[in-house]
Amino acid sequence: MSAAKRNPLELPKGLNQRCDLPPEAYWHADRTDYTPFAVRPGYSKSGTDIRVLVNQFRVESVTGRDVYQYDVTITPEPSGAIVYKKVWNTPLVKAKLAEFKAPWLYDNRKLAWSTAKVSNVKIEVDLGADEGRPGRKNNVFVLQIQQTCKVRMESLKAYLEKRAPWDNSVLECMSFLDHALRQGPSERMELIKRTFINENSATKILNPCTEAIKGIYSAIRLSDSLKSGGLGLGVNVDVTNQTFWIGQGLEHLVRNYLGWQNPRQWGNLNTTQMAGFLKPVNVRQKDGTVRLGPSEAFKLLKKLQGIRFVVKHRGSAGQPRKEYKIRRFHFDPSFGTEGAHAKNVTFEKKMEDGSTKKYTIADYYLRTYKTRVMHPLLPLVETINAGLFPMELCEVVRFNRYAYKLDPEQTSAMITFSQARPDALKPEIEHMVRNLDWANDRYLAHFGVKISTKMPVVQAKLLPNPVVKYANTTKNPGTRGRWDLMGAKFVQSPFDVKKWAVVIVDQRTDRATAQNFGREFKTAYMRHGGKISSDPVVLELRGNDIENDMAGVVGTMTQKLGGFPHLVFFILAQKKQFPYDRLKRQADCRFGFISQMVLGQHAKKCQGQYLSNVCLKVNAKLGGRNSALESKTPLFAKPTMMIGVDVSHGQTAEGSVSTAAMCASMDRDCAVYSAAVQTNGWRVEILQEENMWNLLGQLVTRWRNRNKMLPEHVFYMRDGVSEGQFAHVMDIEVRMMRTLFKEHFKTSPKITVIVATKRHHIRLFPERGDKNNNCLPGTLVEREVTHPFHYDFYLCSHAALQGTARPVHYNVIHDEVGLPHDTLQRILYEQCYQYCRSTTPVSLHPAVYYAHLAADRARWHEPSPDAAPVQPNGKFQVLHRAQGPMAKAEVKTATSRPKDAQPPPLLAIGQGNPRPECKPAIDFFKGTMWWV
Repeated sequence: MSAAKRNPLELPKGLNQRCDLPPEAYWHADRTDYTPFAVRPGYSKSGTDIRVLVNQFRVESVTGRDVYQYDVTITPEPSGAIVYKKVWNTPLVKAKLAEFKAPWLYDNRKLAWSTAKVSNVKIEVDLGADEGRPGRKNNVFVLQIQQTCKVRMESLKAYLEKRAPWDNSVLECMSFLDHALRQGPSERMELIKRTFINENSATKILNPCTEAIKGIYSAIRLSDSLKSGGLGLGVNVDVTNQTFWIGQGLEHLVRNYLGWQNPRQWGNLNTTQMAGFLKPVNVRQKDGTVRLGPSEAFKLLKKLQGIRFVVKHRGSAGQPRKEYKIRRFHFDPSFGTEGAHAKNVTFEKKMEDGSTKKYTIADYYLRTYKTRVMHPLLPLVETINAGLFPMELCEVVRFNRYAYKLDPEQTSAMITFSQARPDALKPEIEHMVRNLDWANDRYLAHFGVKISTKMPVVQAKLLPNPVVKYANTTKNPGTRGRWDLMGAKFVQSPFDVKKWAVVIVDQRTDRATAQNFGREFKTAYMRHGGKISSDPVVLELRGNDIENDMAGVVGTMTQKLGGFPHLVFFILAQKKQFPYDRLKRQADCRFGFISQMVLGQHAKKCQGQYLSNVCLKVNAKLGGRNSALESKTPLFAKPTMMIGVDVSHGQTAEGSVSTAAMCASMDRDCAVYSAAVQTNGWRVEILQEENMWNLLGQLVTRWRNRNKMLPEHVFYMRDGVSEGQFAHVMDIEVRMMRTLFKEHFKTSPKITVIVATKRHHIRLFPERGDKNNNCLPGTLVEREVTHPFHYDFYLCSHAALQGTARPVHYNVIHDEVGLPHDTLQRILYEQCYQYCRSTTPVSLHPAVYYAHLAADRARWHEPSPDAAPVQPNGKFQVLHRAQGPMAKAEVKTATSRPKDAQPPPLLAIGQGNPRPECKPAIDFFKGTMWWV
């Protein structure tokens, strides 16, 4: 069964999943098919003692009073969360709850808490009465409150003191504390998931459609503070930066949005022009017929679905206005090329005398609300329950999340807004703690929860940096976290590059510049120890039809070089999705040769540092090794394979296809990697069993062929999974890994599983840092912000260039190799200096970093219409494990997508190259670091 269908570990229904629950909350104690999570073996004794402040504030006391948890049911069950909140906040319900003389917490769905003991409360609520429309059947609900259990804080205390295991009673305590923490601020501020924002929050306009707003993130967490005088609980507070649609008239938002998407065609439109571009158009179908369909401009409005708005034509002054949500923009081909608009869409309304009368939308608003629709030809806005609205009468409210990828201009503005150095971020966080106002929170006071407002000072370690070794010299970065390549020769350059080319794309530079770049690169590569004994062939690729033109260019290139190229440079105007992705898809999947993209401005300047950086990438892509670590003792005493896994979730026309990448080290020092990639369902984070089998099978086979043995130790490093998915990693991915080694390779290596993540809100503020007051590379934190007894730690291995350094949170969730923890931490830190693309240590272990790069690169290997020349007969291959461990592939033809269908597999490396003499080069390509 695929990971998409497996869901063996779930939280008990109804419990709060918004708080930062630890991994054991998702692990069922009755599971016996894998080992529970590893326990911390001790604290590091390596390195220098240092002190850092952390943005996790200690909980100093919790309630000693009995707190009762209640189940809340509303009949009939509402279709949306907003109705739960409305029913709970009606004057009738508020008055009834006030009779019990105690504050109530409510999660706006199914649970409530109070110190009042109540057996059963049942209240009938008419929501229409509050809006002046009583008696409507669909507005009448029955609210029932029933006690389910007593929340006992002693359970949480016993767990933190290791006197009791994790169970539902501990989970109930965490859920209650999380809601107690949120209730007060949520009455003063807008709560969006875990972030509080308000009208006074700092704002940055990104473009006429979107804005960035600073918010307050706060979450209660278990902590390793019990040994230092705390309770084992802390509140993590951080600054968040989120993107929202700008609140404005919907008509203006649509105009601004279209102008943003296509400034040349749709910039500065007036309303009449905009209505024209949004009208239906005739679209030629594949069978040659012509049908009416939405225009390109109308299709873009799909991104506006889900936006909340209020209407301008009704609502009392000073009263909160009812919000609606855009379901879609109304499209009906029966109205022809004029489209469905306020002047031609009609409906029937029942009159007081029992008769019915037909109205157009425009006539209805004029007669009923005395509101003239001034722009009736614009598309109508369709909501879920409230019918159709003219666009001009809709006002988009603030705090509508913009959930799409930012474009380069938005990204640049967001970075400027969000990147704060430690000296600026620390007072920002302290200001937000004051805004949360814990000391005056009536809910926290009633339940006896007291939180310190001072950042705790934590004992940490500064690990010594490694010395980076080259073939002819060594470099000691010290605490600077950077070095240069001046005079350095690569440890290994694989072969003499004799057949290579420089291709000018779409006349982005002249031939003289391209030839000069080729000479300068050759000189720089040889200076760093590379072997390259010929000059490049210079060719040109013109026009937008890259797929067809590339075949001619490669044919000419092969003829002039006298064989298949070892390396091809493409000179581009700028690194945009087009033509970058198409060139990579053609080079990787159609032909199978190593490619390197170069921007025209850099090719013209040919600066030494830039050329050295290109040499780093090219040498790694050609199968070489740039550097090593100088060490008196080897990092690994046994044959070791380091595996990194990541899954990328992208947007396509058919949905969010997930792409899995697995990178595995191929050498003794775990410095040179190979990758395997494949689609992984639709938004599926856990590797599907077929992928685990096939990707790892390829890499272990490659490792065995290269090293003439099998690994005895395996470090499995996982990126992108939350605490709630740790158990899934063990239950699905690691279980499948064991099966593969045992069934196919007849071995059982020791496996250590490590999850590495940067998606957290812990920030470190050192007492003595670098010139920007950031943590020095090698800063290790094992206390206060870590789990009370799990094997986890925070490691800052890089020197931050801007903003505040974000340490990586390493969770060792399973440990069979059993290296001393000092040794494991040293290995993870030192290997960050072996990242092949830079002369700085990276923030994330290279195995995981490479997997992330490979997963992103694999997106360009997805089948698509412009990749048609690469696809053989429109079919794709899926490898299925049938009777034997490594069953043969069966070919399936792509069809329409059923509900449980899998996306078509990625295009294989070199699969469009039919020439047998190219096969050795393609096989070599697969084993190199082609994705860097």
